[in-house]
Amino acid sequence: MSKSPTVHRRRLGSELRKLREAAQRTHREVAAHLDCSQGKISQIELGRVPVRTADVRLMAEFYGSSTEQVTTLLELAEGSKKRGWWQAYPSTARRNGFDTYLGLETAATAVSTFGADPLPELLQTEEYGSALLTTERDAITEDEVSERLTVTAIRQQRLLGDQPLELYSVLDESALRRTVGGRRAMRAQLEHLVLMSYRRNVTIRVLPFDSGTHPLLGDRVTAFSFRDTGDPQVVHVGDSTNSRFWEKPAETAPYLAAFERVCALALSPKESTMLISSIADEHRE
Repeated sequence: MSKSPTVHRRRLGSELRKLREAAQRTHREVAAHLDCSQGKISQIELGRVPVRTADVRLMAEFYGSSTEQVTTLLELAEGSKKRGWWQAYPSTARRNGFDTYLGLETAATAVSTFGADPLPELLQTEEYGSALLTTERDAITEDEVSERLTVTAIRQQRLLGDQPLELYSVLDESALRRTVGGRRAMRAQLEHLVLMSYRRNVTIRVLPFDSGTHPLLGDRVTAFSFRDTGDPQVVHVGDSTNSRFWEKPAETAPYLAAFERVCALALSPKESTMLISSIADEHRE
């Protein structure tokens, strides 16, 4: 899948930051050269905003960039201005940094997740997802509910096809035990997890209750990996109210190491499938 504008912006920002540091220029100096605020330069380097081609040229000139470097920067700038598919669903994309999350997921070749309940959206059935949204019905409209479910369905298509997204998901046992949408809906959801676990690109493991405490207790973590070595792994840590993205190695390393420790405590894929199946059987009427 082609890169999303989110990844183009982040790569462009990273390259511009490296060039600025190599040229020993400060944010203040660059802002003066572009006749803009220092905040704008910071936002550009963090990959949070699309960048005008004219600004890229001015920055590259200021840093003494080579012709080859300028060409690469301009290509990234053009890519950063394209619309992502999720922008057709504004009420969903705008919430709590979710547009950035969707952009990263769209461009990623592999995604690793860990968290307690609810289950990850990539693995949810429509009935399960709809039941979760009923808790928000006082805050969102029926149209917004429909939009969110549509966005989830589009995202789940990444798990199918000839070059599917690689998904490695560690589920806390609590997510399997909490009944969402009633016994029938929950049984269908658990059976869906079993079916998904048979896919070659999907690995599902369960962190059982008796594993005790672990380094990601209370966190919901997603790690995005990309095919291009120029795009480092990005880690998202968030919940219903907070959303943070980390991409510098010093920032992502602790979370990636913690995820590995959680994996060491989790059941094997085969044991996990057996546990999920047994919990599904408990919901049979």
